[in-house]
Amino acid sequence: MKFVSVLLIPAVIFLSLAAYAQETPPPPFKGEAEAGAILITGNSDSENYAAKAKASYQQEKNIYSTFGQYIRTEANNVESARNWNFGVRYDRELTDYLGVFASQKVESDVFAGYTQRDSTDIGLKYWLTKGDKFNWSTEAGYRYSKQQNVSIGTSYDQMLRLYTEINTQIDKAFSFRYWLEYLPNMTNPDGYQVNTEASINVMLNSIFSLKLAYLLQYQNEPPPPGEYDTTTTTLNLVAKF
Repeated sequence: MKFVSVLLIPAVIFLSLAAYAQETPPPPFKGEAEAGAILITGNSDSENYAAKAKASYQQEKNIYSTFGQYIRTEANNVESARNWNFGVRYDRELTDYLGVFASQKVESDVFAGYTQRDSTDIGLKYWLTKGDKFNWSTEAGYRYSKQQNVSIGTSYDQMLRLYTEINTQIDKAFSFRYWLEYLPNMTNPDGYQVNTEASINVMLNSIFSLKLAYLLQYQNEPPPPGEYDTTTTTLNLVAKF
């Protein structure tokens, strides 16, 4: 039950901030948190936890953001999934459609073959379309990665990063998001990666919504004992403020 308590902490904080925001002028601050948990006891015992949060602060043309995620699955005291990530990012708007960014991310997924991966990104961001109901953006940049593998030591990679994201508001209650990331490896051409996610969000009220997401992560040359691809399907309660 300690994991349930951990997952409830972000929701309590976000609800408190939302209540405070109703009493004061809204600051240039945006946040979102999502969490889900499934507990089964009896003939078999299983625990599934998922939590994700992100927040951003805009000061004129500068945007500072942070994000994090945690997933854990256990059945009959046997752990089958445990991964997490945390990162910070800085964006600078040059024009209405063009900007630059830099970010630092740390992540771990022992079942994918690595205990820790540190990634540093720099690049350009360009909006192909920007509107109230439909947004399409692309990013291109450079990534330096240090990966501490489970069984084959530490690897260092220089990569290119190509990314695109589409957000569309279907109606007042439904929205759709899709993103695709391709990472060609300049150090080891066979070690490229592809990540993609599609999600749909159903609004319950002005603060809460339900989010169904499907994530695919592919490593063409995974470190042992990792697999080539990993898929994650989540259904979480989301709070925005």
